[in-house]
Amino acid sequence: MHSFRFKITKKLVALGALFTLLTLFTCSDDLDITDPNRLSPDVFWRNQTDAESGVTAVYASLPAIPAFGRIGVGLLLIHRSDEVDPFPQINVNDGGIFGATPDFPRLREPWQELYKQISAANQVLGNVPNIDMDAERKAQILGEARFLRAHAYFYLVNQWGNVPLILEEINEGVEQIFVANSTPDKVFEAMIEDLKQAQSSLPQTWPADQVGRASWGAATALLGKCYLYTQQWSNAAAEFKKVIDTGLYQLTGDYFDNFREETTNNSESLFEVQYDGNITGGWGGTGANVWRGQAWEADIAPRAFSSQQSVSVNQWVFDLFMAQQTVDGGEDPRAKATMVWNYPGAMMYQKTFTEAFSGVDLDRIWVRKYLNFENETSLAPGSWAGDTNNWRLIRYADVLLMYAEAINESNGPTPDAFDAINTVRARANMPAYAGMDQATLRQAIRDERVRELAIEGYRWWDLLRWGIAAERFQNNPDLRGNSGGQFVTGKHEYYPLPRQDVDSNPNLNQNPGY
Repeated sequence: MHSFRFKITKKLVALGALFTLLTLFTCSDDLDITDPNRLSPDVFWRNQTDAESGVTAVYASLPAIPAFGRIGVGLLLIHRSDEVDPFPQINVNDGGIFGATPDFPRLREPWQELYKQISAANQVLGNVPNIDMDAERKAQILGEARFLRAHAYFYLVNQWGNVPLILEEINEGVEQIFVANSTPDKVFEAMIEDLKQAQSSLPQTWPADQVGRASWGAATALLGKCYLYTQQWSNAAAEFKKVIDTGLYQLTGDYFDNFREETTNNSESLFEVQYDGNITGGWGGTGANVWRGQAWEADIAPRAFSSQQSVSVNQWVFDLFMAQQTVDGGEDPRAKATMVWNYPGAMMYQKTFTEAFSGVDLDRIWVRKYLNFENETSLAPGSWAGDTNNWRLIRYADVLLMYAEAINESNGPTPDAFDAINTVRARANMPAYAGMDQATLRQAIRDERVRELAIEGYRWWDLLRWGIAAERFQNNPDLRGNSGGQFVTGKHEYYPLPRQDVDSNPNLNQNPGY
């Protein structure tokens, strides 16, 4: 276990919650009562130790159940895409079947956790500059906080759209909490500024005992991604090329090393959520003794191996893999690393496919990627926190494919664009592409993103930024065959804002259609 993986002790997790409470619930003057047993900003931000504790508290939200420990990954992101077909389960799978309302309980959990993280980052950015400490380490801490704040907003703006943009510590009264909606353009502008500053202060590498911290490469890749999502193609390409040109990152020899617990933080990883399990914990977010593991496995594993209804894989994904062969005439090796179906020798956890399934489920396609087959089910051992198979948030293969896309959109099908996509294909022993026009290469890149990145949480955002989400679901009702869920244009592009937040904030407007 790596020492920074995670140094989120119970004390520091509690500290993260304290920072949030200090920010969000400062009393007005007539109710100002000092609690002698509670830290306050006036006595906390004193020295480098406090600064280190403060930035660790910003990381604390990442592996929490409401954020990237479960809800924010499986239920709100992977389930949303056209790659999988969720089975209906009230108050669990509503987001994936386009049935989420402002009262959907799984919405407020990640929303609140992400704003906790932003609050903690704002306090670091507001207080650490005033601390007398090592200048280089101070700059790094501020860079880490800016990266993490930008990453939280990246998730918020792509899931909810018109979200409140809070860039300063709230400490002058509850009226400061009543922040109005911002526009996606303004949120992206803020993220880009944060990431530029993070890029200038973060190191390219950390010592081995600090693995998991935000690095220059993570900030640069996310900056390029922000440019890509706002169609600033040349800027995006420039940032991705910086990452490529360093030579710091390499595709792993074995594709499946990106989804195994034994090979976390490998040569292909730019940033990933560091799980430490904490199987003695329980449900909840930062601020308590909570689980910090790969709990979202239960939301993508076959329902026969989970307490959840989960998902099956849509047929078109399987067909896309089978449409091409390797240079040796074989099957794309990424297919069996991504999916399980009824092929000779297929296993599902500790059972053969035919032992595991019966009836119509024998003919379905199921998720393989990220599942921990050394266990008997998705919830063993340790219930929701038994596995610490990190979620890879940014990996080098994605950078290469985003670079190919940015180059193709800005300059057409240049050799650099072909080199990038062919590097990814070569790892899977797939034939190289050449001689395509811009439109053909565009589709090839989009298809390659599925072959390489399926079930990794990127697809929904890809559909949204390409402007084809409504078309995909409305023209292909079978994509929601398990539930009959129907996509409504102008509504389901984004989730509704949690009702409790809208009702309690007179300046916050609900998203259209809800």
